[in-house]
Amino acid sequence: MKSLRPYIARNLAFFAALMVALLAFNAAAFGIFFSGAVAREAGDASPVAMLHAIEDTTSASEASPEANSKLRENGLWALFIKPDGDCSWSVDAPEGVPLHYTLQDVARFSKGYISDYPVFTRVTDAGLLVLGYPKDSYMKITGNYIPMRAVQALPSFLVVMAFLDVGCLFLAYWLSKRRTLSGLEPIEDAIEALGTGKAAHSLPKGTLTNLSESVTRASDLIAKQNEARANWIAGISHDIRTPLTLIMGNAERIASDPSAPLDVSGRAALISAQSAKISNLINDLNLASQLEYDMQPLHKAKAKPSKIVRKAVADAINACPETRYSYEMEIEQEAEKAAVECDERLLGRAIGNILQNSVTHNPQGCRIRIGLNATDEHVLITIEDDGAGAAGEGLLALLKSQEHASSTDENLDLRHGLGLQIASRVIRAHQGNLSFSAPVEGGFKTVVQLSRC
Repeated sequence: MKSLRPYIARNLAFFAALMVALLAFNAAAFGIFFSGAVAREAGDASPVAMLHAIEDTTSASEASPEANSKLRENGLWALFIKPDGDCSWSVDAPEGVPLHYTLQDVARFSKGYISDYPVFTRVTDAGLLVLGYPKDSYMKITGNYIPMRAVQALPSFLVVMAFLDVGCLFLAYWLSKRRTLSGLEPIEDAIEALGTGKAAHSLPKGTLTNLSESVTRASDLIAKQNEARANWIAGISHDIRTPLTLIMGNAERIASDPSAPLDVSGRAALISAQSAKISNLINDLNLASQLEYDMQPLHKAKAKPSKIVRKAVADAINACPETRYSYEMEIEQEAEKAAVECDERLLGRAIGNILQNSVTHNPQGCRIRIGLNATDEHVLITIEDDGAGAAGEGLLALLKSQEHASSTDENLDLRHGLGLQIASRVIRAHQGNLSFSAPVEGGFKTVVQLSRC
């Protein structure tokens, strides 16, 4: 979490700067909007310009024809108040506008309005010139004025600015989230890879560089451990093979020697058989290690599963010719011609391991049935026996073992069903699926699903 603190601090600073920028933008937009609205009302019809024009073309006794024309052209009205309070003249004064004013009246409308009409005044030597505008055309403020059109547009302006602010904040949030996810997704994939015991690929640099480097260091450590373990297994296997070959050779020689006593030849045959099991176990461990660490390359080619299954069954019969094991094989016509993209050697090894599992766990003998079916998309290989089956806990452990990369437990003891684990890894390497089931009435069933090509 320490590596995330600078990242979070940078994001908070970014949002704080964004809020300051938005406030500055709002203030600038507000000023530009209202200055533009006021400017649109300026010109020849503005109060200052009209007062100046009327004053220049009128006198205390009458308004000139130019003043009358200019007032009517802009829909305005005017009047001139003498010092005694009477109006010496008026132009288009609306009904209800008085023509006589006291000092108090002048004090009132000098603040802005006569009968709700906004008015503007100009003091002359002969009296007071009053210029009137239509109702709701200006909102008078002491010492200043704002066009009513600008005031009426204020709610719309505020709504638009609110939408713009929310849009900017949402966009900033979305970009920040996208940036964060783009940095976290590779790290998440790497952590998932680490969870399966595999090294992760190199992570991109970015806002989460510290976290990426931590995951990369963990990945490199796991890669070194995996390599060391694989090398250790390969080395031990190599060292065991030489003495094991000598043991097997001498045991077979003694077992086949007619001059050897019966009990000695029997023990030699037992040693030879058990040595063969150890040899097969070493081969399985090597293959499991290579598959686990992606060191076993797949040489895929188009092949018929029917051919691979037949060969695996034949090898199983030759390896265990005892009559207490019987094999029944049924291949559908569609499955006979079906083909898959696979490594024939490894797929045959997986099928052989499944068949051997039925033999190994049923020393009393059993019947083994092999079925091959095909759909439009898949080939299904079913291998089941009527033997002892698997107890609930044993089946659960076997199913769980498919999720573990390692083939040993914390004490480095082999888990039950190493052959099935190898078969499962081979099938997964072919993008297939392998499932186990143990009916209540007994027996064990394995189904291999592969994609047709």
